[in-house]
Amino acid sequence: MFHVSEHNHHTPANEGMISVDGAIGTVILAQAGIGTVGNVSLLCHYICSLFKRHGLRPIEQIINHLALANTLTLICGAVSPTLAAFEMKYFLSDIGCKLVFYFHRVAWGTSLSVTCLLGGFQALSINPPNSKWAELKFKSQKYITTPCILSWMFHLLVNVIVPMRMTGQKNGRNVSVKSNLGHCSCLSINTITESICSVIFSSVDVVCLGFMIWVSGSMILFLHRHKQQVRYIHSTRQHSPASPGTRATKSIMLLVSAFVVFYFLSSAFEMYAYLFDNPQLWLVNTSVVLASSFPTLSPFLLLKSNTHVSSLCSSC
Repeated sequence: MFHVSEHNHHTPANEGMISVDGAIGTVILAQAGIGTVGNVSLLCHYICSLFKRHGLRPIEQIINHLALANTLTLICGAVSPTLAAFEMKYFLSDIGCKLVFYFHRVAWGTSLSVTCLLGGFQALSINPPNSKWAELKFKSQKYITTPCILSWMFHLLVNVIVPMRMTGQKNGRNVSVKSNLGHCSCLSINTITESICSVIFSSVDVVCLGFMIWVSGSMILFLHRHKQQVRYIHSTRQHSPASPGTRATKSIMLLVSAFVVFYFLSSAFEMYAYLFDNPQLWLVNTSVVLASSFPTLSPFLLLKSNTHVSSLCSSC
């Protein structure tokens, strides 16, 4: 453990590191801006559809929750790293640090759960009506909003420990911190409490990631079989374009796979950063860049797969 240290005056030796922090801060800010525009575009489209059709399809309801979670993840995740990178000292109060990190963690966890749900729903939707999953497929379309809301409630509850661990740099108390995050600090708390929370968070992550990997494999198998069927049809008649269901399956499979890849990259980089007693800020912020890559890219993957949304955005 170490104590919060005062910022040193700039010297020529650390000018290069300052420029690196500034560059990473710019990347994080750009991610937040671009990703927020994409996610808000999705939200606006589906809100308009809600008023026009007086209802949303099940998959659109899931995407709405995902877009909202991604927007909060990007905005809250960009605040502290950007302020620290551009040396805007003491902009956040102690309460501000607690709220920003709390809602970032809640939104990130919800994004994980909803992406998992999205992949599972799509895997169910491509099953034939006479399959063993037919009953679950029908029920999932009817009650899809419930698990989305439960996901928000679950992460709001389990992440109550986050405000207890965070403090602002302006806080003058002599407290031991586990890691210095630039503008805010993560405090060391009771070891038993921290261990229990770590087990809960890790268990949720492992279950969701394992399910997403299994779902991706199922969709790859479906697409392979579909390709073989199409190849057989092509040998007997003229070419027919890919169905909307197949395009949606490819897009969601790519979305789920992207989440898994960026999760492992971010986690590996974060683990490497925290091997050090006092990790450099650029190491911590690089992990933030990797973690923010999925919520930045995901709306554009979904926009690309939906020709109606794409044409609407182009006309705007």
